[in-house]
Amino acid sequence: MKADHPGNWRWGWSRVVLVLLLLVQVVLSGGCFSKPKPATQDLPGKTAKERRPLLYDRELSQVLVYYLTRDGAYLVPVTVTFNPTREVAKVAVEKLLAGPQVDGLKGVIPDGVKLRDVYLLDNQQTVYVDLTKELLQVKDSGQAERAIKALVLTLTGLDNVRYVQVLVEGQAVPEVGGVKLDPPLARPATINSLLKKDNQQGVQVYFNDASANFLVPVTVALPPGATGSDLPRAAILALLAGPPPDSRLVRTIWPGTRLLDLKIEHGLATVNFSREVTGYGGGSTAETALLNSLLFTLTQFPEINRVQLLIEGQKREYLPEGSAIDKPLSRPEQLNFLKH
Repeated sequence: MKADHPGNWRWGWSRVVLVLLLLVQVVLSGGCFSKPKPATQDLPGKTAKERRPLLYDRELSQVLVYYLTRDGAYLVPVTVTFNPTREVAKVAVEKLLAGPQVDGLKGVIPDGVKLRDVYLLDNQQTVYVDLTKELLQVKDSGQAERAIKALVLTLTGLDNVRYVQVLVEGQAVPEVGGVKLDPPLARPATINSLLKKDNQQGVQVYFNDASANFLVPVTVALPPGATGSDLPRAAILALLAGPPPDSRLVRTIWPGTRLLDLKIEHGLATVNFSREVTGYGGGSTAETALLNSLLFTLTQFPEINRVQLLIEGQKREYLPEGSAIDKPLSRPEQLNFLKH
């Protein structure tokens, strides 16, 4: 056997030394043999709230937005339509800021206010609405109250939204026009209150605005003979009584109409009116207001989802303008519908 050449032996050891040096360098530099460090978001006390858009799990094409009557006295819920989208909250606020595109109503948010962003943090039920600095120009407390109320009513009408935090230019502000904005705002107890005292018990009903074009939800005092233990009956009696004389609202049920009977069974309210209920004699606007005010008023109560109308104890096929009433009626899908 031939012995190795001394030069070959030295060259072999040189390669071994080179490999060892490379391994040491990898270990010292934190390479593949080092223990991985925990990610920042996994460290205790370092978790950051995730900001994410408010998206529905399905596309919608309509939403309820609140504007003002022409005289500025009442908030009016209006159904507006748009192209199908999951960004319902964003579109709702944009429609609110843009104002109604129809005569007879007016916008509630001051001109110039724009939407910067609308989002959630983590899985909370608070929606954050970031508006531009023009909102701070509102100095009148009444205007500020109506604007903020309309915003909160619009957003809390969406699924899974319980509170609204209003921001201005990305920052929380304590108040606007004397209206406190912190902590986050919950849905108001009433939309339009006509109660004279803070502790007065009332019931919400729907009357017409002054032009008889839009239904306006108002909370009125319980009428004589009504009790808080039977609010559906109290609501019908309040509808029959009509709006207070100084309210600038218009009744929806013909004067002299009497409630003969009311029964509620298995979600069905059977309402028996006297013959005066058709005293309007005709006119599609009056007939629509009669039915819709009755349906929206009664189906606000969780125990009622359908209404059967009787006249003098009898079912009729149609009202004078052709509205079918021979079968129970459900709550209409749209209120004060506006097609944008």
